[in-house]
Amino acid sequence: MDLIKITDLSTQLGLSSRTLRYYEEAGLITSIRPQFEAYRFYDETAVERLRQIMVLRKMQIPIKDIVRIYENPEIATLVDVFVGKINEIDGEVTALSELKSIITTFLKKMIESGIKKISALPLLYEEMDKQLELMEEQKAVTYETLEAVSEKLSKPIEPAIISLPAMRMLSSFLKDDPKTSDIDGFWYYVLSQDIKTGTPGLHEQFEYQTGNSEAVILRVPDSFVNGSDYLAISFDGGLYAVSNAYVDEDIGTRFRLLIRSFDDNKFYEIDYTPDGNLRHPALLENLISPDEKRELVSLLVPVKKRLANPALFDKPVEIPPGSITVEEIEARNPVLWERVVPLDKLIPINSPHYRVLESGEVEYTGWISTRVLSTDTTVKLPFRVDIEYRVDFDSMGYGYGDSEGSIIFYHGNELSYPYGVNTGNHTTNMITSEAISFSQPVFHDRFNLPKRGKIKRDEYNAVTWIVGAKHFAVIINGEIRYCGTKFPYMSLDISSTAAKPIIIGSNGQGKKYIRKIKVSQLKYTPNAKLKKEELTMITKQSNNMISNIHRLITSEKGENYWFNGCAKYVMECLGEKEYDYSLFAGLTGDNFTQHYKFGFPGDGVNACHQHNGDSKFFENIFAKCGYSATFVHSRELCENKEMYLQTLLAYIDKGVPVITLGNDGPPFGVFIGYEESGKTLLFISGDNGEPQRISSNKALESNKPDIDGWIFLGEKKENISLAKIYRSAIFSLPELLTTNNDKYCFGAAAFRKWADDIDNGIFDNITPDKFDGWGMYQNFVCVLATNGSCCHSFLDKALALNPDMSFLKDVDALYNKIKDMWGELETLGGGFNVTLEVLQDKEKRAKIANKIREFAEVTDEIVKVLKDGLQKIKE
Repeated sequence: MDLIKITDLSTQLGLSSRTLRYYEEAGLITSIRPQFEAYRFYDETAVERLRQIMVLRKMQIPIKDIVRIYENPEIATLVDVFVGKINEIDGEVTALSELKSIITTFLKKMIESGIKKISALPLLYEEMDKQLELMEEQKAVTYETLEAVSEKLSKPIEPAIISLPAMRMLSSFLKDDPKTSDIDGFWYYVLSQDIKTGTPGLHEQFEYQTGNSEAVILRVPDSFVNGSDYLAISFDGGLYAVSNAYVDEDIGTRFRLLIRSFDDNKFYEIDYTPDGNLRHPALLENLISPDEKRELVSLLVPVKKRLANPALFDKPVEIPPGSITVEEIEARNPVLWERVVPLDKLIPINSPHYRVLESGEVEYTGWISTRVLSTDTTVKLPFRVDIEYRVDFDSMGYGYGDSEGSIIFYHGNELSYPYGVNTGNHTTNMITSEAISFSQPVFHDRFNLPKRGKIKRDEYNAVTWIVGAKHFAVIINGEIRYCGTKFPYMSLDISSTAAKPIIIGSNGQGKKYIRKIKVSQLKYTPNAKLKKEELTMITKQSNNMISNIHRLITSEKGENYWFNGCAKYVMECLGEKEYDYSLFAGLTGDNFTQHYKFGFPGDGVNACHQHNGDSKFFENIFAKCGYSATFVHSRELCENKEMYLQTLLAYIDKGVPVITLGNDGPPFGVFIGYEESGKTLLFISGDNGEPQRISSNKALESNKPDIDGWIFLGEKKENISLAKIYRSAIFSLPELLTTNNDKYCFGAAAFRKWADDIDNGIFDNITPDKFDGWGMYQNFVCVLATNGSCCHSFLDKALALNPDMSFLKDVDALYNKIKDMWGELETLGGGFNVTLEVLQDKEKRAKIANKIREFAEVTDEIVKVLKDGLQKIKE
């Protein structure tokens, strides 16, 4: 059996090794890896399968459908897939035809209206016509034709440019054989040494191909000590063009399109070495895919800045004289800061004649253009330079230098690109004399405007250069001699250009007298990328979910009451980190008081209030924390479904969950998201941190409409200190522990009622098939055990915040006594281990009832300690 190595197969078929691995993961092909080989190999069957897959992919058949074809070899599956693709293409052709018709009509109307500047539209029409003709042509289909059509129909590449930093990386190449890449062994080493793997999208891990090898490089700290068999390298970083693609797409085609996308790019080009290779092989980086069934990667190709070429841009436009004023130019190119340069602080470079006169003026002769004066003032683009100077015409003689009488400045030390007025005054060519001359910033193409730079003889002249982001202007003695706009440099992001010094120069033997130099940095705001409200949600999003998803309670820590977990979670989403489960279990009383009502289906104080229809109880819990809240019963929810559903969605969009207290139909937990514009709601419940789905209709309907409902948390009305919240809860405990009415009873009364029911034989007539251990008995044991074990953190915090409540230490000790006594109840068979047989045995149940009455006595002691202690601090 002939085998072909993965790298050879990749080269032969033009498929990346990553794509081959993806096909393996999808179950389309299989490979083998002989012992002691670093590479995977494929047999003839796999190669033939790959050729078939390539044809199907060129037909743009999705991978999921290709998997269907090979899972079901019957011809019916293939026909079904092809029919589906034909229908999809028909839809695309119809859409293209409609678009063609629209453009044709639009073009016709433009021509009829006499509009002439439509050069781009005929090209668009012609290209679209070619596309349609190609699809309609009846001719033999070869693989090459299929590939050409597939490539033409591929979406155009719109790459981004990123700058990768230089970094130290560990490669899959072997130290002893640097041309061999052992990817499988490399990953075994990385994982076994617990080396951090690259995070998708953070440019820490790449794949690439070089020669016949596929390699992986992984960023490691500079301090990494390489004790492995793998080569550590220095990655140079630099500029890269980036385009994203799914692995099941034709990555080779995407790569070629990415390269071609830079053919006409004005600013960047592919970075090739002199021998025609890429500066660094193209890289592949994992990304987090929005479709978990498809792998998403970035293709990265090295690029470099293209030499500035003004020929690629439209020519600048000169604003006609009289169409704009100096004031308007200055307003459009405002000053950020300005500096009047001290003339006695100018720095001579290359020995010009430079002398400061008694009048404060500077006498200056340059003779040649490199003998200059530095202002020692640096500016970035855009900038402004103001110079007041005069020329001693008697000393010029027009005999020395090609720009006698000129004044020049440079932006930067290169002295290669001057900005000058009264230039070109050479004796042999007076046609070019008295010119304005300059080189465009960045591009450095030369502009020369004869007769525009004429100055007054033997008088001071005020010359202003505005090299602005909106205008390029030269103003002499208050007169606009040139004003242009739409220069190519103005289309660039010039915010990153370097600050350079302004240097004053001249040419010729004539003396210049300078009395003022002012250098100004102009304001620059990069062009706005967005139009007003462009990224604002115009229509409501269809899906949304709060990001911080986790369990509401931790049952293994005794957090048994779901409402308290719901309340804690909502507060957490509002940033109230100290409002924890323990706090709410204290505010509700769930962690402090026994409750009892035979056959009662719920557990906890909050359940008693809910089943009694007492919605104010829940609203008051949040009020004690300073927040308003509204409990809406299911009956009202159903009567105003759309209003409350939209309110729920609005809450989730703001990142605020909504509590749902459901028993028969709606869930008990918090709504944390929605799908399909609210048709489906997402919720978490209890100690299950995974979101669950429920239709909005089911969530709104309840068989107990006066009990179930939603709680919407409102605004924070009052800032109540944590100490006061805990203090208030302690003050409410005596009343809570002595509640006794015809619906439920708490505290000692609950224990005594429970014990009496047991003693009086409430279980005698219950048959085993009707015995509900949890609902009839064990949930009261759970409340007892929870109180004895879980109230202590609340008491400790209350005492820490309120040191005057020292009696809480005694309360804490009594609850510890309840915890110890609970073990004795288990020994009697009256705990979680209870059986119906024990409860129907008079002697055994009497012992259990007596033990429960002992809990009542301890609870009486707790109430007495609380009342006495609270009375003292009241006093």
